[in-house]
Amino acid sequence: MRILLTNDDGIDAPGLRALADALKDLGEVTVLAPASNQSAVGRGLSYGRMGPDRDRSDGAIGHAAEGEQAFTARIPHEKHDLGYAIHGTPCDCVILGTNVFEPDLVVAGCNPGANLGAYVLARSGTASAAIEGACLGVPGIALSMDTLGLDRSLDPEDFERACGVAKRVLDRATERAVFDGTESRANAAGRIEDEPGANGIAALNVNVPRPDRPLAGVSITRPTPVYGMDARFEEGEFRLHNPLWAGMAAREIPDSEGTDRRAVLDNEISISPLALPHAPIAERVLSGLVDVFADVND
Repeated sequence: MRILLTNDDGIDAPGLRALADALKDLGEVTVLAPASNQSAVGRGLSYGRMGPDRDRSDGAIGHAAEGEQAFTARIPHEKHDLGYAIHGTPCDCVILGTNVFEPDLVVAGCNPGANLGAYVLARSGTASAAIEGACLGVPGIALSMDTLGLDRSLDPEDFERACGVAKRVLDRATERAVFDGTESRANAAGRIEDEPGANGIAALNVNVPRPDRPLAGVSITRPTPVYGMDARFEEGEFRLHNPLWAGMAAREIPDSEGTDRRAVLDNEISISPLALPHAPIAERVLSGLVDVFADVND
């Protein structure tokens, strides 16, 4: 098995090294990870923001120096003892890795901090890397570990249990064909040649409780819909406050049974199967919208 490993915390993050060590006996592991911290960049790309004219900020993507291919961005990198340090985003790493190394699976993590809730999936660089792989026809697994309340620096050893969980999840998922039908690759035009498998699972979002808490079991979960962010302007400053993180730290959260955040707070491993974002709308809904928008060109 060929595994592409990345993260959003940077190639020197201890969770990445721990996961690289855990996966190495499952197959050939290639690491492409951001050279610096890229947390919460979601599915952002360097494409259009890099290239010969690095100072452009107008969003143009067609620029190219004389003799260079248009619509192409050069992504700098350095060799690293784990693999390649990419001066770009997690999704840059996945696009580069899937096209150059042709992996069978994309794994992202291990993130220090849980990635829980429907709202966080598009924001998290860890989850986005797994989804980016799925969009390119390569199934993905995102791994995160709750660290709220661990007020100390983390070492690779702190991630060993979570990475062991990821190793077993990967092994079971491939053995039981959880991603069956999603391994088709993008063709030269950038289109997926085959539809995802009948089960529709393109990626798994795995969250593990803090390493100092006992594991109470495993739950197959759905991302919680509960969301809230507070903002205020005071003393001349804009301030953001995350009440859900505050709630998790106090182990008080309004999530129902069967959701990812509830499972982690109950000391369970949470495994959330994810479909590709923006899945096709049902035909009956499309038909109904014909009448709704029929006259918008008048």
